[in-house]
Amino acid sequence: MMLSKEVLAVNRSNRFLPAFAAALLVLCSFYYPSSGIAAPQADYSASSLRPQQGQYFRWATPPGWRVSETNAGVVLTSPDGIYSASLATIFRSKGTRRPGAFLQWMFAHSPGYGNARILSVKNLPSQRLSFQVWQFIEAKISYTDNGRPVTGLYKVGVANYGGINDAMIVGYRAANANFQEAQSFMPQIAKSIVLTNAAEANGNNTLLQPKNHPLDNRATIEAWQNRQKGIDNAMRQGANARRGTVDLYDPSTGEKLNAWTQQKKYYWRKPGSNEVVGTDTYNSPGVGYVPLQVY
Repeated sequence: MMLSKEVLAVNRSNRFLPAFAAALLVLCSFYYPSSGIAAPQADYSASSLRPQQGQYFRWATPPGWRVSETNAGVVLTSPDGIYSASLATIFRSKGTRRPGAFLQWMFAHSPGYGNARILSVKNLPSQRLSFQVWQFIEAKISYTDNGRPVTGLYKVGVANYGGINDAMIVGYRAANANFQEAQSFMPQIAKSIVLTNAAEANGNNTLLQPKNHPLDNRATIEAWQNRQKGIDNAMRQGANARRGTVDLYDPSTGEKLNAWTQQKKYYWRKPGSNEVVGTDTYNSPGVGYVPLQVY
């Protein structure tokens, strides 16, 4: 993952702005191999996915995939570079944008991208997360990645409130010759990317609190913090609903896990692993399984 000099400069200046005006942006630049395109020999089935926990996000990939994570996004790339899934976010930027405008802006400012052309756009239902209403689209895009032709399918969402804009993009791309095949397994990999550390994501833990009167009082700061927690929690729940996942807590270790819901009421952790098993009744699926708590 790469950031342009301009974006890095903006991020450095925004670290010292009030929280309601600061933003951190990740612009994804995917690696593409210089060798020729070949059909994948690896196992990219759902059973091959291995969950991993990063500092800010959780994801699942087949063995050997490269990972690039920042506090505003993740890029997951196959060993041969032909396939890539990503999630990127920008929060608390000034102004307003619609999903299509944000998509075009991102591709225009991403280093290594060129000749971006939107092939199709599908409007998705809006979703209310806390006090924000998010607008979503799904877009299929043709572009060049460092001179190589690729095709991507991305879900783009924006929320505009009080002159502030939040935006996110999640999806996948593949070399043109491999895109049709990618549609059979890449959506599952893209959907596995989940925010797990909302307290530090997008630089939330580095933003300065307001200090000037009348905002320099504990009650105001606590109210702002509680509102942010509500927003983060609503976004987490909304992301889980879209991806069909559930957040779980292991009381025996203090770890937080994210797993497919399996449409079950109770969840258990297999001994010595991160494998999660769901049950309809509170009966352990085997010896040594640890009960997990939904949070």
